[in-house]
Amino acid sequence: MRGDDLEGAYARQFRGAVIGGIRDGGLDVLTGDSRVPYVQVKGSVKGLQSFLADSLRLKRFIPVCVGEPGKREEMLRQLLECGIWVGTDIPDRKKIVTAVSQVRYLCTA
Repeated sequence: MRGDDLEGAYARQFRGAVIGGIRDGGLDVLTGDSRVPYVQVKGSVKGLQSFLADSLRLKRFIPVCVGEPGKREEMLRQLLECGIWVGTDIPDRKKIVTAVSQVRYLCTA
C-alpha cells in the first residue's frame, strides 16, 4: 500500500480520520486518542529517513507509522513508548524503533 491507501488503512485501524494533504505540517492521520492525537504515515524506510532528517533539522518530532498497520492498541502502545509504529512487513523493526527513539530524544532535548 502507498500514499492515500496507506493513510486510509491507518485511519480505519485507529478509528480516526485522514487529515493529510499538501502543507499538512506532517500530520496525516488523527488517531482518536488524546495521548497520541495524530501520526505521520510513511510507506517505506526511505521515506522515514527523509522525514526524520527534517524532524532533526526543525527540532520537531511527530509520531510516525511506517509500513502496514497493526492492531490499534499495539500501535498506540509502541507510539507512546517509542514514537513509532513499525509494521511487521518492515525488516529490522527493532533497529528502526531504537533509531527513531533516539531522534525523538534529540528533537526534544
